[in-house]
Amino acid sequence: MNHSLDRETSRLNPALVWLAVVGIALVGLMAMSNTLLVELTASAPASVAQASLAPGTEGLLRQTASHLSKMLGGASVGGFPGFEPPDDDEKYRRKIKDQDYSAEDLNGWVKEINNFLNQITKRNPGLSLKELLERQGLSQTQIREFVQSLQQAHYTAKGMSGHGVNPQTVLTLDSLMEILGVVPW
Repeated sequence: MNHSLDRETSRLNPALVWLAVVGIALVGLMAMSNTLLVELTASAPASVAQASLAPGTEGLLRQTASHLSKMLGGASVGGFPGFEPPDDDEKYRRKIKDQDYSAEDLNGWVKEINNFLNQITKRNPGLSLKELLERQGLSQTQIREFVQSLQQAHYTAKGMSGHGVNPQTVLTLDSLMEILGVVPW
């Protein structure tokens, strides 16, 4: 009888061994996936983990970039598309393309930029422009380009302050840039 018991036991052993190996493998995979998830979450920057912007912020950032683009001949700004004047307004198209705008044009555009930035700061209190753009999903290069475009707009407006650009418009831009953590040039 011992012989027959040994035969039955030997028939069960491969099945038990197989179940044990599969069970161990599954437990190991589950442990690895949990470890990987923890590592991925822990290594992600806080801005990515908290990637939420107040409603409407994306549109306001796009509008800000569009107005900055006007001063750059229609070039894209920080990954946002460049400004395209209407096809039926050739004079305006040339003004943008050739960067042949007046101080009054600049004053109007900076007023609009101020309006957009003011709404952005009210909707997203305590966030810097860099944090906002990170949450928008921009790369570091795009963020740097957006910030530099804003700094250039400030520099240009400040240079024309009192000569077609209202000094109050420049002061408003100064204070908004300070709130957003952007240092003027």
